[in-house]
Amino acid sequence: MLLPVLKQLLLLKMEYKIRQLFPKNKAEAEEEFARIKATSHGIKIMSEKLFNLVLKISEVDNKAANIIKQEMLSRNGEAVLSRNSLYLGSEKSDIIIFGTEKTIRSLAEKIKSQPFGLKLLSSEIKDFLEHKNDTAEKNDLKIAGRVFSSNERPLIMGILNTTPDSFYDGGKYFSFDKALAKAVQMIEEGASIIDVGGMSTRPGSEETDSEEEIKRTIPLIKEIKKKSDVLVSVDTYRSRVAEEAINAGADIINDISGLILDKEMKNVVSESKSHIIIMHMKGTPKDMQINPVYENLIEEIYSFFYTQINSALEAGIKKDKIIIDPGIGFGKTAEDNYKILRNIEDFKSLNMPIMIGASRKSFIGKVLNLLPGERLEGSLAIASYCASKGVDILRVHDVRETMRAVKVINAIWGYEK
Repeated sequence: MLLPVLKQLLLLKMEYKIRQLFPKNKAEAEEEFARIKATSHGIKIMSEKLFNLVLKISEVDNKAANIIKQEMLSRNGEAVLSRNSLYLGSEKSDIIIFGTEKTIRSLAEKIKSQPFGLKLLSSEIKDFLEHKNDTAEKNDLKIAGRVFSSNERPLIMGILNTTPDSFYDGGKYFSFDKALAKAVQMIEEGASIIDVGGMSTRPGSEETDSEEEIKRTIPLIKEIKKKSDVLVSVDTYRSRVAEEAINAGADIINDISGLILDKEMKNVVSESKSHIIIMHMKGTPKDMQINPVYENLIEEIYSFFYTQINSALEAGIKKDKIIIDPGIGFGKTAEDNYKILRNIEDFKSLNMPIMIGASRKSFIGKVLNLLPGERLEGSLAIASYCASKGVDILRVHDVRETMRAVKVINAIWGYEK
């Protein structure tokens, strides 16, 4: 009995060409609407509805949270509150709101004169909405007087370790001549930044004496700047080394401690007007990989950046001088590192250039069961993924190979590198 029905189903004609669309942004959605000849007014309205904003707001007064809930509902939006907020005490809770950008702008305007901290929240929401597309739109990136257009990103930062004990290339460039030759090679291969480090920060490493760190880095930075106009960063968390490096011509301070381990670092960066990379690290290089545990990994890293960026701004560091790095491999398990990469776009809400340094690290080796010298393909896979997610800077050991991989990725997205 089933055969005639089955035969009839197989003979059904497919006439409507049903296709699921995956617009990545409003511009792509509007392009699809225009193709079906929708009105310009309709295109604008529907593209807003298609891409709702979902915002998580931390530490909101419970009374304020309930006001926000009602205001969002009245605008056909929504707010998710903690059960604790129902008691209307003096405690604070996190909330999640979602609606169109127009809805949330309307909310911000409505609450600007209300109590319970809503006036300040109104201002912060407006500021967030004003700048939320700054990084997503891949505007020009300006570092030390150099301007890098959207199709030049991600920038490639070449790693130059002048140490005997780094996890991958320890000892290879310990001599001045070999280190300089490597710098020249990476510049010729297309590196936009050379990151000079004089102290290993691999898991379990011991601190190097600051005088030795200076001896390893400063002469090299001076010589690189003599030979090229390439940007130079110094990989250090010591303010004295940073100051010496800036005087030698360094453009960027790459602080793996995110301005934590040396309280004077903020002042050095502020006074010199150099750029600063604020990286997240749990613990110190010596102990960071001893059972790192997080209650909410992404939330904790995001909160760290929020705090440290505000601290930097209060110290006089300009917002456009700050780059953030979630610290792959620094106080994280292998799964933590992959989770950061899966959620890398979450950090765009901070509206800062994002750097990722994953090259040849152990979490790649864990998947591939390979030693550092055999992890090139895995490193390129991550570099390609990061490029497709809009990461601004890739810190790598293999400049030429990464440049080639990124060039193909940019071609897919319509950029020419």
